[in-house]
Formats: sequence, structure tokens, C-alpha cells
Amino acid sequence: MKEQLINVLSKHVEVFGFVSTSEYLGNRFLHGKEDSFERIPNFKQYKTIIVLGLSYPSEEVKYQGKGYGVLSRYSYNTDYHLVFKKVFKEIEKELDELKIKSHFSVDVSDIFEKQAASLANIGYIGKNQLLINKKYGTYMNLATILIDVDIAKNIAVQDDCGDCTLCIDACPSGALDDGFSRSKCISDISQEKNVLDEEEISYFKEVIYGCDICQQVCPKNQGIDFHLHPEYEPSGIESIDLTELLDMTNKQYKNKYGNNASSWTGLLVLKRNAVCMIGNQRLVKMKTNVLKSIDKYKDVSWYNETANKVIKILERE
Repeated sequence: MKEQLINVLSKHVEVFGFVSTSEYLGNRFLHGKEDSFERIPNFKQYKTIIVLGLSYPSEEVKYQGKGYGVLSRYSYNTDYHLVFKKVFKEIEKELDELKIKSHFSVDVSDIFEKQAASLANIGYIGKNQLLINKKYGTYMNLATILIDVDIAKNIAVQDDCGDCTLCIDACPSGALDDGFSRSKCISDISQEKNVLDEEEISYFKEVIYGCDICQQVCPKNQGIDFHLHPEYEPSGIESIDLTELLDMTNKQYKNKYGNNASSWTGLLVLKRNAVCMIGNQRLVKMKTNVLKSIDKYKDVSWYNETANKVIKILERE
């Protein structure tokens, strides 16, 4: 059965591994959080977790300068959730032919994917808190499939970061100083509907959504740039005109970014991040645009409080 599964998976993904549900459940706590494994329908019938990995390129679009922002590399073009769902539909057909029951999930907290991937020996969790694969580095999106048969995992020699602290030293917010602080992670900050303080505002200089710093400096990523999926190639939406974004309606945003990974946060979060960039780029000429947005969203306190702090930054010029 394992050989049959390997043949199926090899046709659809670059990286995959197996770990028993019992081993995963014995090691599943990550940063004090619990997954929602028990909420998976009929979860007791599943015996093995298959971890899937799709690589994406490290090559980035050129930053256009003041007045623009760029998306984090993993969120170029098509949302990886949509890419994985398409891949799973193809895999599911073949699993059905093998009479294997399956349950697919991607990034919805049913399973801690990084931890499952580490247990499945397809990589290790580095000091940057990302899964690091020997061939593809950290430039991978992960998903999982639960199946109702026992499959032995592959034995592999695990790598580690050794004494390297480049990601810890490079993180502007200190999110990696003591293991990992999610509340300090710039990527997380860029996605949450929260009031930002001046220090948090200062993080938005070029990247408007997400953060790639800990990947860019990682020695394990040097020389890695695989172009295997057209869905992950730049499509033109990665470079964002801040003025256009501030004037954008929800309908316009959905039409342009509806299939992008950044879309789940909603337009207003990106507008808040754009306002922060306007302050950091000292775009005084856009003060009026910011004021108009404050008036438009006067009932959204987390947006307004952040935007008013940016106005004060602009007024110092």
C-alpha cells in the first residue's frame, strides 16, 4: 500500500511524508496552542497523516519605490489554499480507487502542519519557526491528508540550525528572541485587525502583507529558487499602488485580489498597512488621502486609531 501511495503522491507534489496520528497526537502542542483535531468528522478512523509540500520560487518582484508596497513572496498570484484544493481533488480520485478514506486540510488549525511535517521527517522546524526542507528550504506551502490506513514513516537524518542566529538577529521586531512570540511577528501583525503602536507602524516600509526577512537571511535557503507551479509566478498584483489601494472599493478588491492569499484579511487591513507605509515613506502629499479614509471608516476604531498616529507622523515633516 505504501508503494501505491508513493506513486500517487509523486505525480502531484514535490514533497510528502507520513506520520501516524498517534505519534502526532502525542507531540502536537506548539507554542502552547492546541489544534482542532478532535473536531474533524470521524477523526478516530484515521490512522496516518500525509503531509504535502508544494514549493514556490524565492525570486521576488522588483520594489517600485515610494508610493508602492509589495506582497510577501508566498502570497504572489494564486492563493496556495486554492492550489492545494485543486491538487487534493486529483489525489482524492486515486485514493478512492484504492478504497482509502481521506480528509484534507490546509492551514485551518485542524493539524499543526509544521509539526506534522517535522515528525514525518520531511524537514525540521528552524529557529525562524519555519519548516526547513533539505532541497526546498523554507519556500514550501504545506497541507495534510488524513487516511484510514497505517503507513510507516520514512526514516531520515534530521538537520538543524546549529549555532546560526541570523534570522533571530535580523528580525526587526524581536519575535524570535526567545523562541517565538506570535504577537511580535510582523507577518502576523500585518494580518490582524488591531490598533498598531508607532513601533509596529514602523515595520511597514516595503512589504504591505506578510514578511520574508527570516527566510531571506537563512543560509538553508541560499541558491534555492524552484519554478514548478505557474500559480506561484508573479501575475502583476504583487506590486501595490498605495493610492489605488486606499481608493479601492470592496468589489474592486475582490475582483483583483479575490484569489490571492492576502484576501482573507479583507481590504481594510491592507488599507491600514498602506497607511502605515505612507507614514514610513513620508508621503506627506498623501495626507489628504489618509484623512479621507479616516472619515470613511470613522466607525472602525482599530483602523482610525492607527491612521491618526500616521497623521501625526506626517505632520512632523
